[in-house]
Amino acid sequence: MGATNCPETPRQRMIGMMYLVLTAMLALNVSKDILDAFNLVDETMTKSNISLTQANNVKYNAIESDTTANGKAAQAKAKQLQKLTNDMVLYIDNLRMDLVKYVDGAEKVQEGLAETKTTILPVEKIEGKDNFDKSTFFLLEEKIGGKTRATALKEKVEEYKANILKLLPTKKKNGKDTGQVDPEVYKKAAAAIGLSMENFRKKDGTVEDWENHTFNHLITAGTVIIFAKMSGEVRNAESAILQEILNGIDAKELSFDKAEGRAIPKSQIVFTGGKYESDIVVAAFNSTEPIDVYYMMGRDTMTPAEIGSAQHITGLGTAKLELSAGGTGEQKFAGLIKVKGTDGEDKYFPFHDTYQVIQPSATIAADNMNVLYAGIPNPVSVSGSVDVKRLSVSIPGCQLKPTGAGKYDVTIPTNLIGKTITATVSAKSDGGAKNMGNTVFRVKKVPDPTSYLGANIWGGKRTKSELNANPFITARMGDDFVYNLKWTVQSYRVTFITKGIEGAPKVCSGGAFSGDVKSAINSATTGTIIIFSDIKVSSIAGQRTLRDITIRIK
Repeated sequence: MGATNCPETPRQRMIGMMYLVLTAMLALNVSKDILDAFNLVDETMTKSNISLTQANNVKYNAIESDTTANGKAAQAKAKQLQKLTNDMVLYIDNLRMDLVKYVDGAEKVQEGLAETKTTILPVEKIEGKDNFDKSTFFLLEEKIGGKTRATALKEKVEEYKANILKLLPTKKKNGKDTGQVDPEVYKKAAAAIGLSMENFRKKDGTVEDWENHTFNHLITAGTVIIFAKMSGEVRNAESAILQEILNGIDAKELSFDKAEGRAIPKSQIVFTGGKYESDIVVAAFNSTEPIDVYYMMGRDTMTPAEIGSAQHITGLGTAKLELSAGGTGEQKFAGLIKVKGTDGEDKYFPFHDTYQVIQPSATIAADNMNVLYAGIPNPVSVSGSVDVKRLSVSIPGCQLKPTGAGKYDVTIPTNLIGKTITATVSAKSDGGAKNMGNTVFRVKKVPDPTSYLGANIWGGKRTKSELNANPFITARMGDDFVYNLKWTVQSYRVTFITKGIEGAPKVCSGGAFSGDVKSAINSATTGTIIIFSDIKVSSIAGQRTLRDITIRIK
């Protein structure tokens, strides 16, 4: 904006309007911070799916270890269930990889797989994670065999659901198999399976099919997360049917030689105001037997002696644990599952888990304005989906000084002016430091301050009284410079030109008018030109020589 004594020019107004338009255009881009959050969600869901698979394998082993007639019948159904589930998960994983190859190219994906030593490329390695055109075309527009890939996926999931429901145990009457499933068991299993493919009804009453509601105009990172979520739901469906197969075996005929406690969370990332949910199970124990669960927050372990001061929940085979998500950061708990052993004695099985509570947020960053200035402390703040106390920042070649929680002053040497620097944010974890993301900044020289007489005399025709009221030279940054940077005037020269005759220059130290300069001003006649030149100033940003100030006495 223009100062009172320097009105804003039409050109300045035009530049201001262009800046506003640029800012609005940049706001339309997907924020890098949001894209980085997809990395953490993908990693957490992958771990959760592995945990579900491991829990299901314990149940498969329990069924496999039973040698009774009922156990053998259950084994046949369990093997079918395992094959159907593995095939469904493989279908989803292949669809995910085909999408990533379509977006990034097969060669680039192969390089990423070799680097990460995985068979499924994680979100953080997908270069086109913010591309929505390709992901929309891949799933909703391109047709294979007369149908889109999204429709084929929907039909595949519906087929999977129908097939696994056929594996539910049938009722027995007078020791004989009736071939019919208990309606209550079927209803319970169908509800537990989930994997809803229903159409979506909008607020205006119109209906949108599942395919478009799920995938239309969704960036690649979001689509990949949907696939990871579906894989987890398939594993949950497997667990629900597997549990009913276990329930169908006569409790008296079950025999196990191993058992363990396990917490199976729905998600290890929880938003504030939400709930952490986890199934607490005793793997390989009779699911019809009651269990008592005791747990304590903020703990890694718990002993039977502490049961009196612990929280208590119950269940049949499994118990549902719900914890309110309060403050942000890492939360943890530990507990014991108490069941009756075959010898009639109480048996205790420990469990523990951790989860993250994060504040829902989204940020918009103007990428072209990522600028830090050399030679001065640049205040920066860091935040993420974990507690800032676990975050650290590193910028090679620069000095970082902590000023508070998640806040730093960054000082950059002047030899980096005109170059770029990369700030890396890492989070401390049990497995070591984890890279949470990088931000690139351009390094610029601190712009020169503007010289004035007194507060705001920049030149022009002035009375001697105005000069006498402002008997010193100052230097300050423009209003658009957001840092509080102070400049000190070291020296300057003053030249008086009277009737075209230039007098000898007067050299002054500091910013104040010397007695000689004040006397010359008072003696000056109308039309005398006074030139303040060679104005040298200094600050933590270094030394500068500023523009001349030319005054004509009126």
